[in-house]
Amino acid sequence: MTKLVLASCTADLYLYVDHLPTSAQDVKVISRQMALGGCGYHVSKACPDSILVCPIGDGMYAQFVKEKLLSEEIETIMPTVLQENGVCICLIEPNGQRTFLSSHGAEYFYTPQMLVDLPQADWIYISGIDLEEKQNQCLIDYCAKTSSKIFFAPGPRISAIPSVLKQMLDLKPVLHMNKEECEAWCQCSFQEGMVSLFEKTQKPVIVTDASRGSYAYDGKKLYHEVEEAVVTKNATGAGDTHAASCLDSLSQKMPFDEMLRRANRASIQKITQGKEEL
Repeated sequence: MTKLVLASCTADLYLYVDHLPTSAQDVKVISRQMALGGCGYHVSKACPDSILVCPIGDGMYAQFVKEKLLSEEIETIMPTVLQENGVCICLIEPNGQRTFLSSHGAEYFYTPQMLVDLPQADWIYISGIDLEEKQNQCLIDYCAKTSSKIFFAPGPRISAIPSVLKQMLDLKPVLHMNKEECEAWCQCSFQEGMVSLFEKTQKPVIVTDASRGSYAYDGKKLYHEVEEAVVTKNATGAGDTHAASCLDSLSQKMPFDEMLRRANRASIQKITQGKEEL
């Protein structure tokens, strides 16, 4: 089944540090590397039969993103935007934990015209971080008009998009988020939140909880699967990879327990990659 991924691709600048700097502190960078990133890239990379729709602008970061995407085996539509691409600076600590500084640019600038002639898809993936930008209301409008099933990952800045969350719930999407995002959205335990969100959408709700595994709720049963603990080298893209695997499994109508195990393994493979593999 075809999946349309309406999400940005970014130039990610990885800075490996011993610790995060405090205000006014000077911290030496151990090593650095530029890599292709963003929800759109990570999801498309991990989800077979997907078509990535990612705006592209100009400047050094746009050139980097375009060249890297063209070298990947990902079917991509890259509408042109007349402004510079932004960059995401990722501070990576020794335990693999990440802190992000994001400068949004052309990669987050969708227009209604970009969406007119898109191929019909069985599923559409959309992320909350892309919906922070006001002009991207067109993505919600597009999803509202389509007959495709919707897979929505609200992302970490839930407090910034309250009106977007309400509109997306009205579309009855499958939801994918981590424990902290679920609890921030629902203001209760994530288990209670999953039930509450299902009642609004009548669609599966999937929640990840780091080394404690992942959960899925289908209105009847709360599924939970966990894998063996591993050493995290870089957790960037782990949540997107988990979401992509779940999307692919749902498109194949896999059982929920199998879906979670498969997604957990995909996420583990992502976080155990060394920086030389980025």
